[in-house]
Amino acid sequence: SKDEAGGVDAQVKLCRKLILEDKMDVVLGYISSASCLAVLPLSDELGGLIIAYDCGTHELMEEKTSPYKVPKFKLGFRSKAHLGIDNIGLALYIKKNYPKTKKVAGINPDYAWGRDSWLIFEVAMKKLMPQVEVVKTLWPPLGNTDFTAHISALMGAEPDIVHSSLWGGDAVTFSKQAIGMGFFKKIRMAYSRGEPYPQEVGKDYPENQIICCAGTHYFLFTPKDKASADLQKMFVAEYHKKYGKYPTYPCYHAYQAIYAYKHAVEKAAKEVGGWPTIEEISKALTGITFPTPSGILTIREDHNGYEDCLVGITKLTPKYPFPILDKTEVFPAAQVNPPVGTKTVDWINSWK
Repeated sequence: SKDEAGGVDAQVKLCRKLILEDKMDVVLGYISSASCLAVLPLSDELGGLIIAYDCGTHELMEEKTSPYKVPKFKLGFRSKAHLGIDNIGLALYIKKNYPKTKKVAGINPDYAWGRDSWLIFEVAMKKLMPQVEVVKTLWPPLGNTDFTAHISALMGAEPDIVHSSLWGGDAVTFSKQAIGMGFFKKIRMAYSRGEPYPQEVGKDYPENQIICCAGTHYFLFTPKDKASADLQKMFVAEYHKKYGKYPTYPCYHAYQAIYAYKHAVEKAAKEVGGWPTIEEISKALTGITFPTPSGILTIREDHNGYEDCLVGITKLTPKYPFPILDKTEVFPAAQVNPPVGTKTVDWINSWK
């Protein structure tokens, strides 16, 4: 286990070492979209299997034009859906539940993940609700510690809803500072991956905030199929027993990567009658479908995961020491994932 620290160059050097010197069978990892954009091309270059488990940029597997060649990398995979589902899901939820929205703003981290998240949300909103005006877009650096000026600027713009793909410590810091400044008394947030933060902030986290779960990665979600539902029950219970908290979307993403590899190795081994080669595992991974705690996961022929997406709003309840999600809606995978070979933006713009 290695830490994803030190920036993109450090991750490229580390990945080269893991594949060429340490002869790893597979590299599973990467939270950062910037890391994935730099590292995943190494899969084919070095002949090593890489499964990205969390990074979200839609650009990772897409080429510049539609239709594009599939797959982009023979040995590079992402065991989850890209950020299209997060931001399209938010836009669909806003159109359905907040049809009177007139003004939106955005605060997103200033790198691939934040820029791409806002791009897809803005394109989807313009298509679904063309009357909506963008009144402010802010781009704080990743790891920002003081959001007070950003919060003041957003409050001054008076949007109905503020879109954000802030995550980790940035999302917690922003939320706490915004609470202190009375931000949530006037403005509603729409977090593309806000699912962990009510639990992190606690009972002070405001109600009626729109939150996407980066899929159906929510501890109170019950998958429709029994195998996945049983896994979810076990996963939530065991995680809570060990950590005293409930699993959040990165935990589900890590599960998906590990078990995608496990199922692919088992599938390939059965077919070849022994331990499979990297190429045979890659072939088995392509198109594989298996149960997870979040439901059935498919790895498509473009090497992206294919998932439904859950969105809801925060609501306090006596049962938990933090707001849970109410008025949840699950958008089917076909509604939030572009077809194979079609760029996400092109697909949204083709909607009738």
